[in-house]
Amino acid sequence: MKLVTFQTVGDPRLGCIAGERVIDLTLAYETMLQEKGRRKARALAGVMVPPDMIDFLDGEGDALTAAVEAFEWVSGEGFAVGAVRGFDIVLPASSVRLLAPVAHPRKIICAGKNYWDAIKERGEKAPEEPKIFSKFANSVCGWDDDVIRPRMTRELGYEAELAVVIGKRCKHVPLERAYDVIAGYMTYNDITAGDLTKRDGQNTRGKGFDTFSVMGPYLTTRDEISDPQVLGVRLSVNGRVLQDSSTCHLVFDVPRLVSFCSEVFTLEPGDVIATGSPRGLAKDYDPPAFLQPGDLMETEIEGLGSCRNRIVEEV
Repeated sequence: MKLVTFQTVGDPRLGCIAGERVIDLTLAYETMLQEKGRRKARALAGVMVPPDMIDFLDGEGDALTAAVEAFEWVSGEGFAVGAVRGFDIVLPASSVRLLAPVAHPRKIICAGKNYWDAIKERGEKAPEEPKIFSKFANSVCGWDDDVIRPRMTRELGYEAELAVVIGKRCKHVPLERAYDVIAGYMTYNDITAGDLTKRDGQNTRGKGFDTFSVMGPYLTTRDEISDPQVLGVRLSVNGRVLQDSSTCHLVFDVPRLVSFCSEVFTLEPGDVIATGSPRGLAKDYDPPAFLQPGDLMETEIEGLGSCRNRIVEEV
């Protein structure tokens, strides 16, 4: 299932993509319960399939089971279902705005130096254990939102990455159970002010600006990705391909990263773990390929969709 956070009017809603349609999963579940004669269908739907992504992920397996049930019911009706209190259950995708799937993650954890091809390109030594750093929720940027180049930097870079979204509260997760705590995966871009990270000797400022965590367009649930270690990673700017690799080059794979992070933090539903970026960073080109206002950046992870973001100057 491809889960989305979408907006028409009012507050953002939880939905899923079905071809050229978006299904409001909360309203679908409510209507399904009403069709089955269940009492207090609206209240029960709000608990089982809440319209907020974090609340939904907090429900863990029960929420996903209910969402799948609602989707299958709508599909069984041929997507020809009505409206609830004036709100359509099935909407044309072109009529809604897709926001970042996880708009307010509790934690964004990023891995550095985690691709063999990038390490080889720079002549570096692979780390003996994962190198991680954090970003903040203010940096979240939707799949087609503008990315702001701050006044502080003139060396704005990109980093196409596979992102893992946690689906269960957990701590000290063994490798063999790592997939059990994953809700799904997203396309992610770790925007970086390279001159600031170099000047500071750490990542907080250079990676922490608003719009520096591009994610979306949807959260693909774990069951749809049989092996996250064989996904293509691709990034282009104005049609020029600058990164073209695969997650098969990860130094520390998805289970290792999840297990390692859980030794440090209590992981919670909605936490995002970005797995690092392959070769082809802007600073490694000659001349450097730093992002400029007006550039169109496209980030794609195989099976997870593409993000398209225009670079704009900070006002």
